[in-house]
Amino acid sequence: MVLSRALVEIFADPLLNSRLAFRGGTALYKLHLLPAPRYSEDIDLVQTEAGAIGQVMTALRFRLDQWLGEPRRKQGQGVTLIYRFESEIPPVTPLRLKVEINTREHFAVHGFEKRKFAVDSPWYSGTANLRTYCLEELLGTKLRALYQRKEGRDLFDLALALERRPDLDVEKTVACFLEYMRRSGAQVSRAEFEANFRSKMDDPAFLADIVPLLSPNAGSQFEAKRAAEQVLDHFIARLPGEPWKGVTRHR
Repeated sequence: MVLSRALVEIFADPLLNSRLAFRGGTALYKLHLLPAPRYSEDIDLVQTEAGAIGQVMTALRFRLDQWLGEPRRKQGQGVTLIYRFESEIPPVTPLRLKVEINTREHFAVHGFEKRKFAVDSPWYSGTANLRTYCLEELLGTKLRALYQRKEGRDLFDLALALERRPDLDVEKTVACFLEYMRRSGAQVSRAEFEANFRSKMDDPAFLADIVPLLSPNAGSQFEAKRAAEQVLDHFIARLPGEPWKGVTRHR
């Protein structure tokens, strides 16, 4: 509920709505893959216009600090605010909300779109039009995350999208991935991605990442090797170049 209210507060602000866009795993589960089968405490945002971020940060903190308290701020390739607070419903437990702004990628391959998002509860009610990306572009950046980092949640998210969204344009998703890589000055062949992915599948830490985040029902149904085959066959196999000539496929 805190995360949902934060989204409404952010995108109900005219300045923030015009300067930021919503993406990442939370965007997938709040807008496209409901109900959410895994826990998320992060809001990933993108600064859609190049320039100083100060005015955006002032507006963002005005919207959030008054009910979440003062955050810890981290600066790197983007800006991150980390809010820590306690639940209002017993038993009282410590909670965290991370709001991260990518300040480098000021574009959308297929343009930005608006999605109506509403919260209606005894604790809070509100509505906003979230500025975001099409499903295929969200998944294209998720495919990039699968290549660039070692977090099993990326595999889970991509496999679930294939399962829940038969209308998904896979070719468009792969094209988005390739465009994001191109804009960062990188090229990835099918063989390179396959080798990268298979090495991750051999690392227990890669799959251990997702287990604590899944709901009990989703956790009991998730088959990592089956998910890997789906992602390999539907996404990675569509990349340019020949297949990887290494070890045999996971069975």
